[in-house]
Amino acid sequence: MTRIGIVGVGGMGTFHARTLAGLAGVEVVVVADPDGDRTEPLAREIGCESSPDPLATAARDDLDGVVIASPDETHPELAIAALQAGSYVLCEKPLGATLADARHVVDAEVALGERRIQLGFMREYDAAHVQLAEAIGTIGAIDHVRLVHRNANRQRRPIEQIVVQSLVHEAHSVRFLTGHEVTEVTAFGAGPDGTGSFRHVLVHARLSNGGHAALEFDDGGFAYEVSVEVLGRDADAVTGQPLRAVTRRDGSVDVHLGADWFGWFADAYRVQDDAWVASIRHRQATGPTTWDGYAAQAIVEAAMMSLETGRSIPVDVEARPDLYA
Repeated sequence: MTRIGIVGVGGMGTFHARTLAGLAGVEVVVVADPDGDRTEPLAREIGCESSPDPLATAARDDLDGVVIASPDETHPELAIAALQAGSYVLCEKPLGATLADARHVVDAEVALGERRIQLGFMREYDAAHVQLAEAIGTIGAIDHVRLVHRNANRQRRPIEQIVVQSLVHEAHSVRFLTGHEVTEVTAFGAGPDGTGSFRHVLVHARLSNGGHAALEFDDGGFAYEVSVEVLGRDADAVTGQPLRAVTRRDGSVDVHLGADWFGWFADAYRVQDDAWVASIRHRQATGPTTWDGYAAQAIVEAAMMSLETGRSIPVDVEARPDLYA
């Protein structure tokens, strides 16, 4: 039996808890969050312990794996505590609230000498992205990638939250799909309001192979939607759309996309969680690495600096440790 602890039981942590509790051979032992109104009902539903202390839970030595779905700034301390306790970790993105925080986790895992952490970049498990990654291998050298991410939020969010929590997915996807690093970014924002935030953010990124990419995020779109288009020397490749019923009425054709990102990627999250449990059983971490989290953090921090200064900003990261080669 694989024994799992869940740290942070907001929407994402609750989803992980229910998904993992439904997998054969998995026991969710404890759910932890300072908010007892969240943990206690979930603990009763799953039939597990409830804890108000996330750090003590992450540091337990009787768990095989720990899911970290707590606020961003808590990820590094919790991940390192779980590593030191001998657990494998599934950490939601971002790896930390800052690049320096993310680097602390990289250094802790490198000092351990083995991979134990998987980052929650679930698009690596999404069927449309997996199919696109396979197709990219047939289209020749990559000249351009366009990644579009639309949310349907009614209220503006702080620009830091948009970039670090949402656009970070595109920062990872461009590396995952192309196999190339981002070397420089120039970011633009449109639709600022009284809070200084933006509805739309565009990041132009130069790639290490000489190509370039456009990372687009719309925080107030008509629906939730994610798409990627890759232009190769020999052919182009585009992500397929999720299958939806088509309604024809009153001279119009309607396809309901929905506004729920859980719905769009629910299957990818389930595949991700199943793959993570399998990696624990094989004692070999797989999927997006701690280094991937660090590299994505470097891209979004450069994008934030570009938004603040109006300049192009190089993406500087240290040499990748051999552990992640």
